[in-house]
Order: sequence, then structure tokens, then C-alpha cells
Amino acid sequence: MSLRLPFLPAALAAAAALAPIAAFAQAEAPKGAPEGHKIEAKADELMKQMSAFLARTKTFTLEAEETFDAEFARAYRIQLSNVRTLTLERPSRFAATAIGDTAHRASWYDGKTLTVLSQKHNAYAVLDMPGTIDAVLDKLAADYAVFLPLSDLLYGDPYPTMMADVLYGKYLGVHQAAGVPCHHLSFGQEGVEWQIWIDSGKQPLPRKLAIAYWDQPGVPQYQAVFRRWTLEPKVTAEQFAFKVPAGAKKVALEDMASTLLSVAR
Repeated sequence: MSLRLPFLPAALAAAAALAPIAAFAQAEAPKGAPEGHKIEAKADELMKQMSAFLARTKTFTLEAEETFDAEFARAYRIQLSNVRTLTLERPSRFAATAIGDTAHRASWYDGKTLTVLSQKHNAYAVLDMPGTIDAVLDKLAADYAVFLPLSDLLYGDPYPTMMADVLYGKYLGVHQAAGVPCHHLSFGQEGVEWQIWIDSGKQPLPRKLAIAYWDQPGVPQYQAVFRRWTLEPKVTAEQFAFKVPAGAKKVALEDMASTLLSVAR
């Protein structure tokens, strides 16, 4: 990602673009780090520990429930949700699904190509891709302006990706998230404030993310709760291989633009 507004999902970006609603009060976006604020050493160290742990985990499966703000009938705000599952094998394979209010999608990356399937339309597109997950994420961001939700956690080293452009950070204590005690951290960037809850046990896994977009009208918010992590599962090549569904239509990239964006919806 190159923003870096952390974890910016296309679904939220689309919702935020629709956000000008007269009934919403305009919040003043923070222009920078509050006076006297900096990145506290404990918050920074916990992010490094989490990132190092994820980097060492060569294979994992996660399930996350995300909620985000959207506009309904151009009159008032509603909250929508999706459930995402992802299986990753470093450095060069992943498979993902998203089902919910705005999603009915799946994608597969096998080290050579990325295939995106719109299950709703039974249509798919295939893109040639570089040979690593990091390179795929960078190419999607640079060439297609597509930012996969939670993609910062998928990089080989999440720390520099997540902490780029951070202006200030604070350790807030131990609080509950996804049913477990977690180190609760808060960070700020230009126009964005985000929080992360990191498991305080032996495995410093992220358990929850929350983002407030102060630079968008109405300050829309995005949240993801990691309901399940499976570390070092047994995976097979077939899990990352796309099988064409019966009757599915292969479409050109130009015709698949909305579906590509829907990898992040």
C-alpha cells in the first residue's frame, strides 16, 4: 500500500464517497499530531512484536467480521457487515472469500496469477501477477488503486507497512477484544485515527482493528474483529487453485473493474 491510510477498504472508500449527508455534523479533521504527542515506546514495541510474530508464521487461516458505515437512500447512515476468510502461505499463495451485505466474492493467488470471482454474477477475471504476496499487494495498489482489506497484515513484514506516516501512538492498557485480554493501542495519521487490539498472551495476534476517517464527511468508521486464527494449518496446492464454476463467464479486465474492487468489498 502506498497511502498509507492503514487498511483502507474499497468498500469504505466507496461508502465515504457517498457520505455527504446534511444530517451529519462535520467533524474537524486532525491536521497532525496533537501537541506533545509522539509514538510511545511501549506501543511501538508491541507493534514490532506482533509484526515479527506474523512474519514468522508461514501459513495461517483467519476469519474476520468487518463492519463499516454506509449511506442509505442518501438520507442517513447505516452499518453493514461482511465476513472474510483467508488462507495464506508465504511467500506466494493465498485464497480468500468475502460474504455479507456488500460481498459475494472469492479470489485465488497461486504464485503466478490472481483470479477474482464474482459469485453473484458468476463471472471471473484472471491477472498475471508477480511471484510474491508483497509484490501482488503493491501491484494492486499501484496499478489498480485496489487496497485489500487487512492487507497490511499479509506483508512479509507488516511493521513498516502499518506504521508508515504514523504521527503519534499511545498504549491504552489491557482491554477485551474477540473474547480475550489484549494490549489496546491507538495511532494517528493525517486525517485518520486507528486502534488495534493485540492478544496479550503468548501469541501476539491482532484481535481487532478500528479506524475512524476524520478526513471524510461524517467521520465514517471501519472495524474488523478476528473471530478465528489457525496457525500453521496443513494446506495443499489445490486450495490456491481456481476451478471454473459451471457456467461461469471469463471477462476482460475492463469489464471486471467493479469485481476487482469487490475483492475489497
